[in-house]
Amino acid sequence: MVMLTRRKALVLLVVMLAAYGLVYFHRVMAGIMKDEIEGFASYYNVDPKFLLAFFPSAYFYAYALAQLFMGSLVDAYGVRRVGALMLGLMGLSTALMMLPSPLALITGRTLVGLSAAVVFVSTQRVASLYFPPTTQAIITSLLLMTGNISALLATYPLRLFLTVYGVVALLSLLALIAFAVMALVYLIAWDAGTAGKGLGLKEVWRKLGHLSREKHAWATALGAVASYGTGTAFQAAWGQDLISRVFGFDKYAVSIYLMILALSFTITAPLVGVVSDRVIGRRKPVLVASDTVSAISWVAIILSILFHNNAMLLLSLVILGVSMGLHIVAPPMAKEPYGPDYSATATSFFNLVLFTGIAILQSTEPFIGPLFNSLLSAVVSVIGLAVVLAWSRETLNS
Repeated sequence: MVMLTRRKALVLLVVMLAAYGLVYFHRVMAGIMKDEIEGFASYYNVDPKFLLAFFPSAYFYAYALAQLFMGSLVDAYGVRRVGALMLGLMGLSTALMMLPSPLALITGRTLVGLSAAVVFVSTQRVASLYFPPTTQAIITSLLLMTGNISALLATYPLRLFLTVYGVVALLSLLALIAFAVMALVYLIAWDAGTAGKGLGLKEVWRKLGHLSREKHAWATALGAVASYGTGTAFQAAWGQDLISRVFGFDKYAVSIYLMILALSFTITAPLVGVVSDRVIGRRKPVLVASDTVSAISWVAIILSILFHNNAMLLLSLVILGVSMGLHIVAPPMAKEPYGPDYSATATSFFNLVLFTGIAILQSTEPFIGPLFNSLLSAVVSVIGLAVVLAWSRETLNS
């Protein structure tokens, strides 16, 4: 019976990894769609600056807002019901973006972000319920590695796909994948939540309020903003503007540079998971290293802009990807002190802070430019490092 449960848990984990790959593709695909977004703006007769600012970030604002209730819903009612429902909504929302209306485009993108919020918190709950503590960073690293394999597809391969087949074909394919994953989650997941234990939504919701007063919860989330947050905002939105405007590369070269960033993250993440869980048995030093490396990468990006140095830009993107890979200890740190029954809720608070930060960093660049947004990212990295050092605590062996 134990072997059967473990096998089912592994199958469910694989399905959730696939779901996260889909979510991550949606997250970063706008990062190489500048031409398409400007085309939408021309078609709808709106200012391209505003669409470039808010089409990518609509996902992130909705993703962050959804954290106020998504983790509590998953903890209370389980991965099966809430996960399948939200993945179905993602499929419908993706289809909505195909309608010839600016309102449908932004509404669909927003609802995709809202529904996508279910996947990461559900996977963290699955990990906490069915896998031991010394695998949590490894599972998170696999999750983010899968996401970044998807992010690799959302760079140069996506650029080629859009050139040949167009946006409608892309959205149709993504909608079909969402419906397929929805069916798999409903059929495979068996987690019914804590409601059966007498811990209803109200009790779980109170935990979210408690977390908002915890220094450790804030420190872990802000530490993630400092590395993963600054890097994802760059990757998913404004990096294309910096690389094309400052260095003069065309859209294909831009997609390759962003692919190198994603590849650096993909290679780093699984190694960090093993090191944290099985080699040093600690989380905090890795998060400190993540924010330190992030600050270094942003200084290098600023120097590459000032000296117009292509080689330095390439090196800085590799370093930024490493810092993002190092951050994978942050999600386990965010949930480990609070137990498996509240793992999705704790992850939701973490994501609320993280993705609000990402959305803000995405929205500012079209108005202040790439150099000042790079300076802002460097400052955020230093602040995050200081907060992690002062407020976060070790969680793996606590």
